[in-house]
Amino acid sequence: MKTILYKISIAVLLITGATSVQSCDSMLDIDPKDAVSDDYIYSSVKQFEYGVLGAYTQLNIDYNTLIGSVMADDCQLAPGNAGVNSYAVNINRWTFSADDDILQQIWIDYYHSVYKVNVLLENMHRVPVTSEADSQKLAELKGELHGLRALVHFELHRIFGQSEYLGMNASTIPYKTKSDIFEKPGKQTLIDFYKQLWSDINEAQEHLTTDSSIRLSHDAIIALGARVSLYGKDYDKAAQYATELINKYPLASASEFEGIWEDTSNAEVIFKLKRNNDDNIRPNIFWYDFSSGKTLYYASKKLRNQFDADNDMRYEHYFGVENDDVISKYDGSAFNDRINDYKVFRISEMYLIRAEASHKLGNIQGATSDINKLRENRIKDVAKFNTVSLSDILKERFLELSFEGHRYFDLKRLGLPLERDKQDLAVDTDELVVSPFAEYYQLPIPQKEIQANPNLKY
Repeated sequence: MKTILYKISIAVLLITGATSVQSCDSMLDIDPKDAVSDDYIYSSVKQFEYGVLGAYTQLNIDYNTLIGSVMADDCQLAPGNAGVNSYAVNINRWTFSADDDILQQIWIDYYHSVYKVNVLLENMHRVPVTSEADSQKLAELKGELHGLRALVHFELHRIFGQSEYLGMNASTIPYKTKSDIFEKPGKQTLIDFYKQLWSDINEAQEHLTTDSSIRLSHDAIIALGARVSLYGKDYDKAAQYATELINKYPLASASEFEGIWEDTSNAEVIFKLKRNNDDNIRPNIFWYDFSSGKTLYYASKKLRNQFDADNDMRYEHYFGVENDDVISKYDGSAFNDRINDYKVFRISEMYLIRAEASHKLGNIQGATSDINKLRENRIKDVAKFNTVSLSDILKERFLELSFEGHRYFDLKRLGLPLERDKQDLAVDTDELVVSPFAEYYQLPIPQKEIQANPNLKY
């Protein structure tokens, strides 16, 4: 793993990183600094907070949006996305290998974020505490860092780890809690991974009390706990966490729903990552190449055909008006064309989590009520379900959360095949179905990482 956990001047990285996300928090209205000593980060609680904010810099978990969509049936390859400068085509066509650059980049970016968090956690004892307010603030920042570490590791696991469907003795990625760049950890079982994951989530939950939609807050940790519990099949806990947030966040009205995707409304948004022109990775860039003006992916016909195009307000906001093949869910904000904040957690996901958890627990009435409420909010004059099946819930996840980084991971965690309609294939010879035990169902750990750390083979 030393290929990616390279040494850097952490103080310079964190301070300059903090100044690049000034729109995220009023406290970031500070003068840029070209260089700063390590000691400066740890000279006060305030300076340490700048370092924590710097940990959000290049937090590129938006990649899960890409992988969750192109591996499954959310989208279809656009004709122009082939040959020279093609993007994620091998992954979309299920012909990828461990040498694919995009997999290497994801691995590097995510573990780089973990490294920054670990350095801060290891050194926070150096921060002087001169008041009770300092002590409380430092505890909050500690909780935030533990939460970030949990979030990034879980997103890494969703991409590179084996499925929970295979049992908790299946293997997944290393959970890094040290900044030691010479450490060569191997894969670990899901049992051990989840223990470390929950240790960080619980630590974050203990210390985080404030609410913020643009920093990891108490509510964001509860949302993460709900998602993790669903994957880990702890359905009681998943329902409990989801309910806490459902009782706090209402579903958006029609006008508010439009504002979510134009970044003029935070309705339904529990946690999002702010994005601007300086962010090379953001939800918009996966579907359209701005430099060439080339569309990379269209919405799949399979997905579009399952919407009530005339009555479902999602159809208008998820697909193009003039050409409904276009993915317009991230069409740009009211202030910047083709720039949108990345919504990590929305309240609609919590309804879907609770519905699935309730169904697994035998509470079919509760599951039906949650799905009906979500659909009534989205679809005009919609007919109510008398009862819902797991397939109904998964279909609603497919529609509601399309292009948000869920579809492939939903199918994977449940051991379901990846299936496409023939009309969405790039060429007739492409595969229509990949079964859960087929070669191209599981994404591989990058080959360069295995060469540097042979322990990742096992």
